[in-house]
Amino acid sequence: MEMMENDSKTGSISDLILTYIIMKYQIKFYLKTRRFIAMLVIVSLISIAFVAVDFYEGISLILSLDQSSAIFISGGLGFVGLSVGLVASFFGGDATSIETGTNSGYFIMVQPVRKISILVGRYLAAVTLGIVLILIEYLAIAGMSQYIFGTIDWKILLSIGEMILLVLAYTSLAFFFSSIFKSPIIGILISVLFSLILFSVIDTILELTSIEPWFSLNYAETVISNIVYVSGFSHVVTERIRGTSIKIFTPYIWEGTLIMIVYAVVFFVLSYLLFMKKEVKPQ
Repeated sequence: MEMMENDSKTGSISDLILTYIIMKYQIKFYLKTRRFIAMLVIVSLISIAFVAVDFYEGISLILSLDQSSAIFISGGLGFVGLSVGLVASFFGGDATSIETGTNSGYFIMVQPVRKISILVGRYLAAVTLGIVLILIEYLAIAGMSQYIFGTIDWKILLSIGEMILLVLAYTSLAFFFSSIFKSPIIGILISVLFSLILFSVIDTILELTSIEPWFSLNYAETVISNIVYVSGFSHVVTERIRGTSIKIFTPYIWEGTLIMIVYAVVFFVLSYLLFMKKEVKPQ
């Protein structure tokens, strides 16, 4: 009995070590790819554009609008969700469908590695790089807030927490598509379509029919900026556009957070179940 317990503990430690090694080599693989360079350039250009627009408008003009650090940061975070969806799609859209071309493949080939270690290692690699890239935008926004207002509203830390949840959610969704399709390119394309286009289209259609898009990540991601500052919050606002009444929904903070957690957990589990049925080939 004692020997079995020791074997179990040793096995658990070995799994953790293998997961870490796979994550490390997956990160090294990503860093050598053009997709990482492309994502780094895109995120950097967005950050530079944000800073450039602020300087173009003029610091005195921004201050004259009676803004605060919280209002400024909240406004700057409005497009972070799009960046998260794009980055997660490119890092996770082919994570399980591609079975050749990485250093972790050599390790898999010479060692008996459990599929859960492979999946978790790749997942953590994609999430880690995604968070690091998105933090570039946060640094630009926080830096400008410090420069203009002489302070950085502390609630930006809450926003970073929500951003991490969103990265987890979009990465799980991308892994799910990667597990469905055999083609890495299709997995990435479907992930990008959902994160950048389809969720927005679904939200718009549902709002036109006065239905709350409570299951949409595009809907949930607004909490990233709203958690820093939101004025006159109302869960539902009715507007008339060309004679048509449209209900605009804004998620509660707890609601948006819960949606992201559910996406992260459910689609990761589905990815694992699908991945278990796949034949893992040396990479």
